[in-house]
Amino acid sequence: MNSRELFLNAISLKKTERAPFWIMRQAGRYLPEYRALKEKHPFTQIVKTPGLALEATLQPIRRFDFDCAILFSDILVVSEAMGFPYSFADGKGISLSRTISSASDIENMPSPDGVCERLFYVKNALGLIRAELPNKALLGFCASPFTLAAYMVEGGSSNAFPKYRAFIKNCPKEFEKLMDILAQATSSYAKMQANCGADAVQIFDSHAYLAPRGMYENLSGRYARKVAGSLKGEAYSILFANKMSGRFGEIISAGADAYSLDSSARLSEIRKKFGGGFALQGNLAPEILSAESPQACAQKTREILGDMAGSRGHILNLGHGILPDANLENVEAFAETAKNFKYDE
Repeated sequence: MNSRELFLNAISLKKTERAPFWIMRQAGRYLPEYRALKEKHPFTQIVKTPGLALEATLQPIRRFDFDCAILFSDILVVSEAMGFPYSFADGKGISLSRTISSASDIENMPSPDGVCERLFYVKNALGLIRAELPNKALLGFCASPFTLAAYMVEGGSSNAFPKYRAFIKNCPKEFEKLMDILAQATSSYAKMQANCGADAVQIFDSHAYLAPRGMYENLSGRYARKVAGSLKGEAYSILFANKMSGRFGEIISAGADAYSLDSSARLSEIRKKFGGGFALQGNLAPEILSAESPQACAQKTREILGDMAGSRGHILNLGHGILPDANLENVEAFAETAKNFKYDE
């Protein structure tokens, strides 16, 4: 069974001999080859140049032989395709050149019908990756409409997103209109990735925690469900709702095929409480790859795998994206432990 078949069996809840594994944000500054690539090309150029996106996607596969390759891209390409270009300011995070603050800002957005045409470079990159890795699972991704809206209203990175919180509270009609548009745009984009060979699309609801307790379904979940629903019969959907492991009963309403959980959750307990109609992804703490020894990383990885050994539908991953200071020997220990672990041991 090759890596792609292993992943497809796991996410569809079929029996597997081990869990398929990958790492969110696979390519990154922890890789010397990626740092070398960044010295020659800025991040956005790598994203928008299919050959460079292919190279960045392949780098962690060459080094660690993950079962799944993740498209090298960014969640904000959709905001740019909708007329809100973004950039990265040194030490200040993400910055958008425009923001949404009124109904007219929403009315002047381009039609979401053309979002895939404007993201042609993603389509081309996926074609190159799929041709290069026929036996690996290929994963695309997008932001959830709720998270995309957070950046477009706030204007960039923020710790608390005060403008976005105020917009949700004070402009409910405008918020709903914006979310409908973004749900249509991200659904089209997700489906395009599936049509280009992606086996699954991960929906990053990176700012899901901004929804007050009991409000996730109304503010975010119903729109994430539209994106997940657009993939039915085309590819699988994975939802990562950041800092929401303790509110799993809320996020499950999104109807995804799999849920990626942070390291605060014990996957077997989620499975026991909520049943087995979906796959679970996770959830080694990213900090372990930076602070622990390779032996400790291997042991903690075995603990997560062993905890899920009696449950179908587990995809091994970190509980969040890999950190820039991750130790390469630790990542290797994580990968080798996953490859060598068998559920019947």
